[in-house]
Amino acid sequence: MKIAVCLKLVPATTADLRVSPDGQSLQLSGVETIVSPYDEFALEAALKVKESVPGSSVHAISAGPDEALKCLQHAFSVGGDAGTHIKGTFDAHTAARLIAAVLGEIAADVIFCGRQAIDDDQWLVPGALGELLNIPHVTAVSSLNLGPEKTSFECRRRFEGGEQVIQLQLPAIISCDKGLNEPRAPTLKGRLDAKKKQPVVKTAAELGVAEAELAPALTITRYSPPPQKNAGKIISSPPAEAARELVRLLREEAKII
Repeated sequence: MKIAVCLKLVPATTADLRVSPDGQSLQLSGVETIVSPYDEFALEAALKVKESVPGSSVHAISAGPDEALKCLQHAFSVGGDAGTHIKGTFDAHTAARLIAAVLGEIAADVIFCGRQAIDDDQWLVPGALGELLNIPHVTAVSSLNLGPEKTSFECRRRFEGGEQVIQLQLPAIISCDKGLNEPRAPTLKGRLDAKKKQPVVKTAAELGVAEAELAPALTITRYSPPPQKNAGKIISSPPAEAARELVRLLREEAKII
């Protein structure tokens, strides 16, 4: 089985992100970067399928600047077989188009993605890939079972108060939610083996997309930090007096009663 997995490099969840003085971008210089956590679930799902179907291979794909190679090296270190780096800076719509071009060359049976990237939370790429490749797409899968004939999956999705079960025939795209699995960590041997593997590097032009077509479909006009919270007030009076003071503050200052 040919298995593909899409990975995105994002700022670490613990990173201190700051808005640039002009408000047009984020200051990312020196910020720690990681594989998007939901993509880690996708990578683990791909590796589990590989292990359950002899002769399978996992091809990792990442679109982004040079730093995105970090995603492919991580995939190699945990068992990925091949990788493609689409070099450049793209919005989600263009990235999906370029990834679809690579997937067309690979002819993957199943494509795993994270539910969403944690930097922009757009939820766009998996669905866009489904449309571009004209194959089924199931979102936010929290449980996954490969069918006995190895050509279908039983996917489960959580929703408020219940669970949805979907039977999915391949080829297809599956986006992975938290809780689907426990992503493995690379071993020392895995890290050493990863150094022996080199990803294929592609440009947009090599994938048939001209520079004039790379203009973003979505433009972010401004970033702004959340508003500063006012300091809280502590009422240290006896209970009855404190209650009266609290009501007064809620009515006269907060104006919520």
